Amino acid sequence: MSHLNQEYSLIVPSANANFTAHTYTEIFVGATATFVVNGVSVTAAGGSSIKLKVRTISATPNVYLLGEPSNVYSANPDLSGLS
Repeated sequence: MSHLNQEYSLIVPSANANFTAHTYTEIFVGATATFVVNGVSVTAAGGSSIKLKVRTISATPNVYLLGEPSNVYSANPDLSGLS
């Protein structure tokens, strides 16, 4: 299975998730934790990551979200105005 490397511009604790300002596409677990993501309870080992579009997540210690500002994904694709 191939692995795609992704660079993210932000990382936030799950307790500070801001789904209006940011789009999260990976969860990093710093220490073994059980949390609820997108309505599903998940237990993950420390040092693991889960790649998926995060729509909701419980505020859980040692669980971090990686992603981008939302405007990166919703920007106008017409770049003709740039000089």
